[in-house]
Amino acid sequence: MTVIFTPTFAHTPWVDNRDRVQAAGPNGFNVRFGSLQADMQALATVVADIDAALDGLAAGPGAQQHVLTLPPFLSATQGSSAWALDQAGYAVKPAGQSSVAGIAPAVVPHGVTITHFRVSGQNSGSGSVRISLMRARLLGAPAPAERLGRVTGDATPFDNTVAADPALALVDTTTFRYFVLATVDGAAGGDTVSLAGFSITYLA
Repeated sequence: MTVIFTPTFAHTPWVDNRDRVQAAGPNGFNVRFGSLQADMQALATVVADIDAALDGLAAGPGAQQHVLTLPPFLSATQGSSAWALDQAGYAVKPAGQSSVAGIAPAVVPHGVTITHFRVSGQNSGSGSVRISLMRARLLGAPAPAERLGRVTGDATPFDNTVAADPALALVDTTTFRYFVLATVDGAAGGDTVSLAGFSITYLA
């Protein structure tokens, strides 16, 4: 993989008592700052490419990236109001409810390495929307679940991705089961909160 960044901005020094400060024109602030912005955007793309390449190296030779998409079919948790499903299959907060919680199973292949967790949806108010990728032990006494990553839904629409906790990223289905926990707290009754789906990116 070849990663190349070629800057487009080249600064031409201004000269005291000769150049006038201006916004427009070939030597104006707009052109210069526009070139800087384009370079920063190109650099961000290069950094993302480097991050993906490093993830591949960390997973070992021959590892390939895969994306598992899960529908937001959320079962209610004990003591909480449930999410509803609309006719398009979106999980929605029922009108009049200020808080809801639910879980959905995440069937991830054994032995893969989870790298990222992504959630998209809507949140029209200021309620706290949190969606977490979790794991819990299969055997032994009940123990608190562990969180691999958590996305917050803070806008309409939102489409947020977080990196998985490297210490928990290696999937072990002989010891753990994996699931998504989605909660809303402090929302107004008339707020629109919906979840379109969940995506788990892993290397195998």
